[in-house]
Amino acid sequence: MKRSILSSIVGSALLAFSLSSSLAAEDASAKSGHLSRHDMVLVTITASVEDINVADRELTLKGPLGNKVTFIVDKRVKRLDEIKVGDQVQADYFIGVAAELRKPTAEEEKNPLVVLAAAGKAGHDESPAAAALKSFKAVTTIEGLDRTTSTITVKGPRGNYLTARVKDPSNFPKMRIGETIVVTYTEALAISVEKVAKKSAD
Repeated sequence: MKRSILSSIVGSALLAFSLSSSLAAEDASAKSGHLSRHDMVLVTITASVEDINVADRELTLKGPLGNKVTFIVDKRVKRLDEIKVGDQVQADYFIGVAAELRKPTAEEEKNPLVVLAAAGKAGHDESPAAAALKSFKAVTTIEGLDRTTSTITVKGPRGNYLTARVKDPSNFPKMRIGETIVVTYTEALAISVEKVAKKSAD
């Protein structure tokens, strides 16, 4: 039985912010850039399918305001091959913390994507999917800034989109749309993807 739609893509961002406030005390990213599972926030989004790669289990959704998010779909999510571009879906996925947010070095521009580590073991009260998340260091382009929800949306070197919670909100005044920056982040991973009925045009 399908769950009811919880929010639009904008409401999802607000949900992420409210949940992230309870995690502030546990925001313990290591100086090496590794992000712990405590940094992750579970978000629910309802949006249309912009792109899907079933072989790599990669899904890109587009919200009503044009917002895009790309994530990996957990292997326990079944019937992914039944989802097509243009479908309306509801997805539950984890976002992480965006750290560093600085200008890239010449060496980083030559190697724009580096896998850092797995996020860690999931606790007994958390989904095992959280343990599968990996953290990356990437050279990205800023596509969106939302000070209200303390989130940033960037476009990665492979053309994928990421929305993450900014670890240090004081960085916001320094950032501009279109700017190229280095971001250390945890990949978004969906633990549930379900088709929903499209609203009638009445």
